Amino acid sequence: MHETDLIREASSGAHAAVLAAHPFLNPRLSEAQPAILRHLYKRYLAMRESSESYNEFLNKILRPVDEQRPLQSNLVSAGYYMNEAVHYINELLMMVPPGARPAITPRNEVMRCLDVLELLGMIFGSDDPRVSFEAQRKLYLTKLFFEVDHCLDVQRGNEHREHFERLMRREIFASVPETRRVEVCFAIRPDGQSMEYSLGRTRPGQECWSFDLQEVELTRDGRPTNVHIYYYACRFKREVIPFQYERGADRYELAPTELWPGLTKRRSASIVSKMIRKGETDPKSIKDLIGAMFIVENPAEMETLRDCIYDLLGGIFRVKNVVDTTLRGEDRSLLNPYSGMGYKVYKCEIDVLYNSERNPAPLPYIYGVELQLYTLENYLRTIHSHHYANHQALKRRQFLQGLLPYLFPHEIYGPEAIEAALHAGGHDGLEPPSGEPGPA
Repeated sequence: MHETDLIREASSGAHAAVLAAHPFLNPRLSEAQPAILRHLYKRYLAMRESSESYNEFLNKILRPVDEQRPLQSNLVSAGYYMNEAVHYINELLMMVPPGARPAITPRNEVMRCLDVLELLGMIFGSDDPRVSFEAQRKLYLTKLFFEVDHCLDVQRGNEHREHFERLMRREIFASVPETRRVEVCFAIRPDGQSMEYSLGRTRPGQECWSFDLQEVELTRDGRPTNVHIYYYACRFKREVIPFQYERGADRYELAPTELWPGLTKRRSASIVSKMIRKGETDPKSIKDLIGAMFIVENPAEMETLRDCIYDLLGGIFRVKNVVDTTLRGEDRSLLNPYSGMGYKVYKCEIDVLYNSERNPAPLPYIYGVELQLYTLENYLRTIHSHHYANHQALKRRQFLQGLLPYLFPHEIYGPEAIEAALHAGGHDGLEPPSGEPGPA
C-alpha cells in the first residue's frame, strides 16, 4: 500500500474512533447509533408534556441522586454551561480566516438558545439538518463542559500545581546564586530547522526574546553542578498560557496571557478540545492537566535537571510515557500528531505522591505532571514566528486538523466551506514550508 494511502487509512481510523467516543458530534448519529436518539426522544416527549418531567431530567443530569433543585435553579445551571459552549464555538471560529467564517458560523436560533428542551426540539423537530446538528453539537459541548467542571482531578488542579511548585522552589530553586535579564537574539539557519542565537543586540533578520536567566546549583553524583534555567513554568490546564505573541515583531517577552478570554474563569476549553481531538471521554484521561516546563542551556544540563527531578519524586519507577525527540528521532511518532517538523523536546509523565493538607485522606494519592524539558536552541524553534515548529502554528493545526472535522463536519457545511476554512488566506501551517522559511 502506498504511503499516502496508509496515512489516509490511519486518519480515517482516528476519525471513526473520535466519533465512537463522542457520538453526538456525528452528523449521521441516527444511522450510526439510533438507540441513543430513540432513548433521548422518549425523554423529550415526556419533558415536552410536563414541567415536572423536565425538571426531573435536569435534576438527574445536574445534581447528585439525593439532591433536588427547583426548575428555575436547574435552568440557570444548564444555561451557564450552554453559554460556555457558545463562547467556545465563537472563539474557535476566530481561528478561521475571516473570508471563510460566514459559511460555517452557527445559526442564531441555536446560539441564542439557553434551554435544554428547546435544543431537543431543534434536534428532533427541525427540517434543517444544519440546525439539528448544531443543536446536537451544542448540547454535547454543554455536557463536556459540565463534566470537566465536576472532575475531582480538575477541581484540585490548582492545589496540585501549588504543591509541585513548592517542591520545585524548595529543592530545585533553593540555591540561585544569580538571576539576570538576558536578551536572546536568534534566526533560522539555512537548513530551515536549527537556530542560530546569541546574547546581546539584535542583528538584521533576527528576532529577540527576553528571559530571566536563573543559575541554579544542583547536586549530581555527589558534585555541585550549575544549571542555567532560562525559563520555568508550572501550569494548570485551566489557567493562562505561558505567552502569546504577534508575528512580525522584533522583540518579545515571555509573559502570562489569557487564553479563551470569552469564557468564564473556569477556562475548561483546552481540556474539552483535547478530549475531542484524542477521542477521550473522561477529563481524568488528559495527562497534562498539570504541566511543568524548563528551558536550559544544553543537553548535559537537561540531563542533570531531569535526574534531579526524578530523584526528588521517587526515581524512575514514578516515570512513564517518555518521549525524547532530542536523542531519538523514532520517538517523533509518539508526539502530538500536529507537532511541526523540527520540534524537539524531552517529555514524560511523572507521578507525584501527595496527601492534601487541606483535605487529608487515610492514604496519600497520586497526581500526574507532564514534564517538558527543552534546550534553549530547541525551544527557540517553538517561538520563532516563521518556524514550522512554532507554538501558534501548532495551535492552529490542532484546530484545523483535530477539531474542525468534528465540530464543523463537511456533511453539514459542505466540502467547499470546509476547504475554504482550511486553506483560505494563504499558507495555513498544515504543511512545512518549502525552501526558505517564510511567514505562515
